[in-house]
Amino acid sequence: MTHQPPTPAPRPDLLRVSYDDYRALPAIANSDLSRLRDALNGRPPRLDSGSGALSFGTAFHTALLEPGDYQPGQPGLNDTLVWWLVEGVKLNKELSRLLENGVAERSALFTEPVTDTLCKLRADLVLDQPGQPYTVIDFKTTMARDAEHFRWQCSAYDYDRQAAFYTDALRAERFLLVGVQKVEPFGVFPLEVPTDMLAEGRRKYLHLLRLLRAPATAPAYRAEAVQAAVAALGL
Repeated sequence: MTHQPPTPAPRPDLLRVSYDDYRALPAIANSDLSRLRDALNGRPPRLDSGSGALSFGTAFHTALLEPGDYQPGQPGLNDTLVWWLVEGVKLNKELSRLLENGVAERSALFTEPVTDTLCKLRADLVLDQPGQPYTVIDFKTTMARDAEHFRWQCSAYDYDRQAAFYTDALRAERFLLVGVQKVEPFGVFPLEVPTDMLAEGRRKYLHLLRLLRAPATAPAYRAEAVQAAVAALGL
């Protein structure tokens, strides 16, 4: 009797939903894990920007990924700089190819198997084409001095956690983090996230998901803040 290898779980569907509808989905996002991390590290909760001024990063993402939705003249934004950065990204032939052939701003719902937690993600860009590696791309505006400094930021700012969270959920074969300098010389730093960085990111997100499932395991001196962060997520 031969044993058939287990059939891999299908990738979750990529959903085209508005950002507001995505936020309303009752599942855990990478940003929720950041709030839990902040509580664990004793940082004050971050305030939601709400209807305030549009952030530069959000404006850049819209111009790059959904240019038809870009609204010029927003308070405090330099439209010329935003489009300058977009052009800088497109000068990179590989990134330009991905932008032309990928799908932007897609969301997914999935159950993380280790902790059995319902989670969600929203990917900047996904390339799913026959004969090419399934690739997820995330763009970050940055003040990094150079590519090596951006690589350091990927670990220090937990971009590695996001990369692993998305890679595992979508069973991606490549994850690109792309740093885009928002100050001169306006460099573009594509980083194909290596396996050791993904492993560290995976350790981070599983640690936080386990804490989410059992907040009482937090250190006593952080227990109240962690419990409050978990309660704020409505779980």
